[in-house]
Amino acid sequence: MNKLGLIIAREYTTRVRKKSFLILTILAPLVIVGFIFGAMWLSLKEDKQIKVLVADPGHWCGNEIYQDTINKKPAIFYFYNNYVATAQEFMENPKFKKFDMLVMLNEKVPANRKVPVVFRTQPSLNTKTYVQNRIETRIREYFALKENNITKKQYRKIQQPFNFQFINGEDPSGEDITPLKATLGFALAVIIYMFIFIYSMQVMRGVIEEKTNRVIEVIISSVKPFQLMMGKILGIGLVGLTQFLIWIIIAAISLFLIRTFVFQDIISPQNWDTQAMTDGIIQTKTETIRQTSQVAEFIFTLIDWPLLISSFLFYFIGGFLLYSSIFAAIGAMVDSETDTQQLILPVTMPLILSYIVATTLITNPDSQIGTIFSIIPFTSPIVMLVKVSMGTVQLYQYIISILLLFATFIGITWVAAKIYRTGILMYGKKATFKEILKWIKYK
Repeated sequence: MNKLGLIIAREYTTRVRKKSFLILTILAPLVIVGFIFGAMWLSLKEDKQIKVLVADPGHWCGNEIYQDTINKKPAIFYFYNNYVATAQEFMENPKFKKFDMLVMLNEKVPANRKVPVVFRTQPSLNTKTYVQNRIETRIREYFALKENNITKKQYRKIQQPFNFQFINGEDPSGEDITPLKATLGFALAVIIYMFIFIYSMQVMRGVIEEKTNRVIEVIISSVKPFQLMMGKILGIGLVGLTQFLIWIIIAAISLFLIRTFVFQDIISPQNWDTQAMTDGIIQTKTETIRQTSQVAEFIFTLIDWPLLISSFLFYFIGGFLLYSSIFAAIGAMVDSETDTQQLILPVTMPLILSYIVATTLITNPDSQIGTIFSIIPFTSPIVMLVKVSMGTVQLYQYIISILLLFATFIGITWVAAKIYRTGILMYGKKATFKEILKWIKYK
């Protein structure tokens, strides 16, 4: 056991002390956060406020457009109660030079449902949506008031969306927020997927490197092959956990600082465009408050964080141990990384398949295929986490899944150790499946 600890410490310290590890660990989250907020900053800078001229000879807008309370409106509207015959007239007439965009409302609009819009420079998608929603809502209001003889306030009240509450009959205390829970579980599952794939590959490369350098011949004289394999797996796993935790801390601090000191207006409720129209429907402050409270309730009360975090750790560790032992065996079977391609594909197929199944659970939580794949050890680290977050897994399924995962890990580790013991000292010859079976049977 002491030798195993020494191997783990060696694998861990030799990798953590590398300059590449330090540079990647510190710079990677900073670069990612920088790209995200750099793109946001550029988009905010480029998305300038434009002046929109609404040619409204029929007075459908009544010289007013619904403007929400956000400080940075993408567009300001002006009205011209006459026709602008052509786009050329708008582009060349000096009295229109100060306007960036023209919305042409004419008698053909109600029939063909087409509103010509002329711009001088290509506006952003956000600006286009902003202009379209507000003009469309105002036109609908005009014709609704004209044909039905109701007030604007009455019309807007009628247009408010209905809040359909899908309630689970077994738990009628609240709304069905399964899709939100599934999305959270899927995000954690993706982290496990990336961790397993990246660091299991590192285990395989480490085995191949020591084998080609003949360092293994010296090491194997003082430790058992099984101890060497497990030490390498656990040591590299700890390196991955260390890197992962540092990334979380740096990313969280960076996001907080940038959001607080650089993009202060983004976190200000006054600048949330939550009152903007969605498909021409105005959202009230009451609806905005309701949605905000739903998000807070989802985060703080509707997620079983102890169960989700403990499940994440179980499957995070179990999935890595299972796949890294397989990759260690692959590394022992070959002499170079180029020889691993035909062996890696069948091993990674369950991972890829589990990723696909996890995506389907978001739209179909009670999928039978999802239940099956959440129990199979090679796919459960990813699929089960989505089901746990949604709360659609039975206790017996959860227990069976964990037991099978770690039982399979023990069995795969035993087989991998057999392959590793013989293959680690094989040079210049590709192992056939028949030979590998002999290695496994050898006592």
